[in-house]
Parts: sequence; C-alpha cells; structure tokens
Amino acid sequence: MPETIPAKKIYFLLLIGGLIVAATFVVGLVFGVSTWEAWWVSNFFHFLGGMYAFFFVRAVFYYTRPYHKITAASWAEVFLFVAGALILGVLWEWFEFVLDRYRVIIAAKPSLMTYADNIGDLIIDTLGAFVAAYIYGRKK
Repeated sequence: MPETIPAKKIYFLLLIGGLIVAATFVVGLVFGVSTWEAWWVSNFFHFLGGMYAFFFVRAVFYYTRPYHKITAASWAEVFLFVAGALILGVLWEWFEFVLDRYRVIIAAKPSLMTYADNIGDLIIDTLGAFVAAYIYGRKK
C-alpha cells in the first residue's frame, strides 16, 4: 500500500482518462451514434471507464493521504474505490443525459437515450470497477 502517489501519476491518469473519452467520441463518429447496432462499443467503453475510475479514485485517495490521514482496512478501501467509481459513472450519465436533451431540444433530433440505457451503463461501469477491484486485490 503506497503512502502517497506522486502528482505526475495523477496527471498521467487524467491524460489516460481524457484519451478514453476522446476515443469514445471518435468511435461513436465511426460507428454512428444514432445506431443501436454498436451497443457492444458502448458497453466496452463503459466497462473500461469503470476500471479506470476505480484506479483513478485509488490514486486520488493515496495522493491526498497527507491531507486526510485516513487509514482503513483493505476491504474498506476497495469499497470506497468502487463507490467512487460508481459516483463517477453517475456523473458521466448525467453528462450523457444533458447531451441527449440538447440533441432533442436544440438540434431537434430524435432521442436514443432511455433510462434503461443509463441503468445498463451504470451496471457495466460497476462491473468494470469490480473487475478492477479483483485485479487490485490479487496484486496485494
């Protein structure tokens, strides 16, 4: 368990996250965001996003350790990291929802988003976070 994580690693993780987001937009343009035939692309990126969010929350937790001095059992840390990943997933779904409402209200295009899509995306995000927790647990 690292005591702290250097700022360079946090910036590198932010870069990786930005590249994942950019890749989702590029792949969305290639496959067409208005088609249901590429659902597996969305699931892949949400799974990857859940894994990324887990490790990002872990990195932020260790980076800020000198400020909060929180110590917890290993299982409690994993729970915190998975919960943080779920929170990031919810924030991302709000972002997607706002984009969808823009398409409907401003651009007058049909909506493809449903609440079932949001829930499914959150489930895939959480699954990715659990797989990351498994990987993290095996490394300890």
